[in-house]
Amino acid sequence: MANGQITFWEGNGATQDQVGNTLSGGTSYNINCKSGDYGFSNDEARSLKLEGIPGITLIKVYDSPSASTDDDWAQILVKGPITDSVIVSSFNSSANLDGGNVVVTSHYHNGLDGKVSKIMIDYLG
Repeated sequence: MANGQITFWEGNGATQDQVGNTLSGGTSYNINCKSGDYGFSNDEARSLKLEGIPGITLIKVYDSPSASTDDDWAQILVKGPITDSVIVSSFNSSANLDGGNVVVTSHYHNGLDGKVSKIMIDYLG
């Protein structure tokens, strides 16, 4: 787990079944859940778990498969390395986690949990 890993989960709080493949930290992704990219199912993810992420990472999850910000979306900013693990228990609410090292900003309209169609991850170093 040198570069860490990012996993998405069907239940809130990183519970129930894992959604999609385990993603490597330190890597950028553009995932269309409707197309089944990286084994992801559309409208399933409700939470994620970050483990051993090496550096600054920006994760965005969208209700819209075209990444439109006119519907629900959330941004998870990892400001620096995560040595242990951090759980983002819901995409529906904003939060400061890991002492402010992980900042979740939710843009809520009618709910994003269980409606994720697009995931974009930018590893920024």
